[in-house]
Amino acid sequence: MELHLGGYLGWYLPQKSGRLTIHLDKPIPLIELVTQLKLPSAEIAIAAVNGTLVSLHDAEVSDGDQVELHPPIGGG
Repeated sequence: MELHLGGYLGWYLPQKSGRLTIHLDKPIPLIELVTQLKLPSAEIAIAAVNGTLVSLHDAEVSDGDQVELHPPIGGG
């Protein structure tokens, strides 16, 4: 599975990278992956799996998926 963390979310990972390859033995809930990576779910505004917007709490991800997570973006 390929994970892309938009904005500042990559700073929550030890390697401070916005891209990560993860091997999954079986499908898991997306929220479980977020929890395992210690990402703050309250700071994830947009989640997409294979280019389709999904609910962070309802989606499942598998080994071959492309997953994108983005924080809210403000302007001024």
